[in-house]
Amino acid sequence: MDRLDVQVVDVGPPADWVKINVRETNDSFEVYALVSGLSREEVRVQSDPAGRLVITGQPKQLDNFWGVTAFKKVVNLPARIDQLRTNTGVTLHGCLHVHVPFAQQNL
Repeated sequence: MDRLDVQVVDVGPPADWVKINVRETNDSFEVYALVSGLSREEVRVQSDPAGRLVITGQPKQLDNFWGVTAFKKVVNLPARIDQLRTNTGVTLHGCLHVHVPFAQQNL
């Protein structure tokens, strides 16, 4: 299996507790992030056509028991994406999944 040329950058203080994994399918990238301790409302994902995802998390309770802190990570994907068809979901157990289709000209 070829390794993807994906760069993940912390913006602000490092958030090593947020683990991100990216895999490529025939027509999309599948991005998974472990954001345990955050609810759906506390996680936000933004994308742009150049292939950049910005994942941010802001816990409502800053002095939480688990040490969950605010974070901002930029995931630079190696291809243009269709940001209008990108969708996200967060499970109750803190797994963020982002389905990121390639832009039509990349297919």
